[in-house]
Amino acid sequence: MTSRTAVRIALVALAVAAAVTALGGPRLTWENAGLRVEHPPLHGGAALLGAAALAGAALSGRSRAIMLVGLVAAATLGALGAHLFAWRVDAIEAGLHERTLAGWKRIAWRDVEVVEPRPDTFRLRARGGVTIAVSTRGFAAEDRMRFERTVARRVREAAR
Repeated sequence: MTSRTAVRIALVALAVAAAVTALGGPRLTWENAGLRVEHPPLHGGAALLGAAALAGAALSGRSRAIMLVGLVAAATLGALGAHLFAWRVDAIEAGLHERTLAGWKRIAWRDVEVVEPRPDTFRLRARGGVTIAVSTRGFAAEDRMRFERTVARRVREAAR
């Protein structure tokens, strides 16, 4: 095995480890105004590190096909990193607000039409068709229960 091959293997291994770290669950933070769900900066940073490692491995290869696949995978991981840095959900008095790379989505509590708790997500749909889905994968059981109770209480209070 040449040193160049060993470097490529190490870069791919680093990219895989970084991708696994990036796929961790979001964290829930209680604040005075309500609660916030977001990914720790570590997740976004790990995705960007993995993207850089994959790009390095791809560019050091000889095969154009492998280089292209590696660069596409690196771009995908980089986009995931940007998404993880941008994504945030706030459950505050005015409603549920979701920030993504595309901007903000807002659902006022009084406009909530459907609440769909599922095993790994919690989805709210407003009368106008706006939907916000919050991944609860990685939440402690207590945090998920607190999140669901907070949303249910806000929706119930707004319906009065």
